[in-house]
Amino acid sequence: MVREFKIRRTPFKVWLGVIIVIVAIVLMALHTENYWNLMPIVLPVLLLIDEQMTRILVQENGDIWLKRGFSGSIKAYGVRRIVLRKKDSLLKGRITIYYTKGFINFDPADLKGFVACAKERNLHADYREE
Repeated sequence: MVREFKIRRTPFKVWLGVIIVIVAIVLMALHTENYWNLMPIVLPVLLLIDEQMTRILVQENGDIWLKRGFSGSIKAYGVRRIVLRKKDSLLKGRITIYYTKGFINFDPADLKGFVACAKERNLHADYREE
């Protein structure tokens, strides 16, 4: 059975800045009456939808899939090493998965649950804290 985890969401401060930019774009479009200036709003909306749809799937055989909304998915076959970054590092709370074709970084919302599930499903991988 596949176990599903959510990623940690974008901080409120970042979205507040995005909302301020969107309001400025709308006000400028209303002031100039040129409604084609509203086109840049499409990108933040698509990014929000993409983020809400992103899931981390841990397969029975230990493979880890990162399924995204519009931007595709990453399938990490043959996971060799899972690295949990320390809290004081720049990549706070991030997980790095090294697999046969490269590596991926992500930040699961349930960090301990994800690591426990990954250890349970892939006994051959190397688990580290850096």
